Amino acid sequence: MSQKIIYNCHTHIFTHENIPNQLFGFYWVQLARVRVFRWVLSGLMELPIPRFIVGSERKRRFKAYLESVFNDRQEDNFKELQTFYPSSTKFIVLPMDMALMGAGKVVEGIDAQHEELAKLARNKQYRDVLIPFAHIDPRREDSLERLSQLVDNQNFQGVKIYPPLGYGPDHPRLMDEIYPFMVARNIPLMAHCSPGIVNSKKIPLEEAHAFADPDNYKVVMDTFPKLRICLGHFGGISEWRRHLDEFGGTQKTTWLSKIRSMVNSSKYSNLYADISYTIFNFKENSTLLSVLLEEDQIIEKVLFGSDFYMDKSEDYSEKRLSIDLRSVLGEEKFWQIANANPKVFLGERE
Repeated sequence: MSQKIIYNCHTHIFTHENIPNQLFGFYWVQLARVRVFRWVLSGLMELPIPRFIVGSERKRRFKAYLESVFNDRQEDNFKELQTFYPSSTKFIVLPMDMALMGAGKVVEGIDAQHEELAKLARNKQYRDVLIPFAHIDPRREDSLERLSQLVDNQNFQGVKIYPPLGYGPDHPRLMDEIYPFMVARNIPLMAHCSPGIVNSKKIPLEEAHAFADPDNYKVVMDTFPKLRICLGHFGGISEWRRHLDEFGGTQKTTWLSKIRSMVNSSKYSNLYADISYTIFNFKENSTLLSVLLEEDQIIEKVLFGSDFYMDKSEDYSEKRLSIDLRSVLGEEKFWQIANANPKVFLGERE
């Protein structure tokens, strides 16, 4: 009997050269490229800095970036990621195009980032385990040309979009050019679907978050029913917490509830959701996930993912998380979300 392979469907390995200089305000990213200053910054993150200067969440995230994003090469991060899993594990790697978000310049643009990722995917050492996706920002006029070159010539196997950067998933260029191409090539879409992390600096925070609302994908799925879409983070930690803590009243429907309803609807048979980062709130969310997976439709549409290296801001190691999750869910549920479902999402198996 052949050994099953784990698919981690949501990972990142981009470096500091792909991050805008002012992502964290001021020029912290640019300054942190200097090794000595980076060492000083790392020490400062351990001090009780007043919240009005640097919030605790931002401190944790910045410290995580210091540990991984300032590696010189994507390969360094990928090698680290591999150490947490069996050697045969496959990883969907998601680039990020943050040049248009209004947070300063990037040293290395998305084309160079894609090219380095393509070289890794061609490398004999990684070609069987690294699954490259292309990051598409529809505000770039040559988006379709870029995607076509990556898919047809570089063997990229999917598309990543990040609406909070300043556009909706129903952007005209996505609807008129990108999605039709994806359906024709039978490649899936990974979309950020959580109120947080990276947002456009050009628009109000609430508006940036609204771009990621699960409801925005209904028109996409209605128009392109064959397009396989994964809503990354399944709504996010804050929405899962709200789902657990709120009882009736006039509160807005949680993103978790929205996604759950759409997945359970026979209308959206190609909709998936991954649990990346969200599952790191392990005590609460692993038990909720186990209950959700009892539903016939949900069990077939959830994907395992970790959100490496963003998850390094947590005290929970990725290796421990994957093992503990397997224990809590049991073998049948774990392999369904970590093997069977990813194969269908990627088009490896109908």
